[in-house]
Amino acid sequence: MKKSMARVNFPGFVPEIDITDQRSWFWKEGVQLHMIFVPLWQLLLNGDILSKASNMGLHDYLGYNGKILLSTVMPDELIDKLAMDDYSKLIKDLKPDVTMVPDNYTYTDVPLLQSWSQTIRLASFANDFLELDIPAIGLVKGGNLRQMDWIIRREMEMGYVSFAMPARELYEESSLDEYLPYVLTTLKKNARAHEREFELLLYGIGQKLGRYKGISYSNLSWFIQAKRAGYCKNGLSYDMRDPEIRFEECFCETCKGLMPQELLDLWLDDEEACIRTLAAHNLMDLKRGLVREWVLAQP
Repeated sequence: MKKSMARVNFPGFVPEIDITDQRSWFWKEGVQLHMIFVPLWQLLLNGDILSKASNMGLHDYLGYNGKILLSTVMPDELIDKLAMDDYSKLIKDLKPDVTMVPDNYTYTDVPLLQSWSQTIRLASFANDFLELDIPAIGLVKGGNLRQMDWIIRREMEMGYVSFAMPARELYEESSLDEYLPYVLTTLKKNARAHEREFELLLYGIGQKLGRYKGISYSNLSWFIQAKRAGYCKNGLSYDMRDPEIRFEECFCETCKGLMPQELLDLWLDDEEACIRTLAAHNLMDLKRGLVREWVLAQP
């Protein structure tokens, strides 16, 4: 039996940040979370940031002391531009603690030859990533259930135990429930066969899916909502003028008794400061709800 890849140990929620917008760098506001996702595609499209981050390493560039996970999920037009040598150099220079294996593009409405070609490409990269000196996260992708089953079995055979399933599009298409139960069953079956424990993170989703227990989540919604003046309470987003929450004090680590009305006033006086405060509040709300459910689901 092949040796297992080191386990990432995802918490209930892993925030993604926008490396191009320091207002999403929540640790600057005193919020302490020990793991983040940094999207590689943002670096590839911003040469100045990529140059600085490559020279300094992500930890020093961001001033972040927690664990940095590099997300390889990216727009299709960038995927074919990177070979293994490119990934190796980027990872060596950026110095993340963990990386996803390279992304591919698979869709349910394309010819099977194309989706199988991409799925086999994903397996090939996953095998190449075994040579890296940092842990890697296997990706769960495929144009149909058979392809997802195949890539899970291949990655499990290689020793992967931490998996991420890019799920935003499936969720928006209301088809995630068609795939996720099968994915979980396949992961459990193969984990038993290889005598390993696995973990799964839904990438691109921050909303708790009540019927699925013990799954981790990651997205950027906490920050996107803040930029739109969205205020989160119990995982739901509100307009700060909504009378249901407008005059209700919040005692999270960020607000410490502030009401949305006071954030509205701050927005008028200093929009940038308000976005930072609101983003930190939204992150705390999202993290609190998801982590509570995740902990309760653990054996």
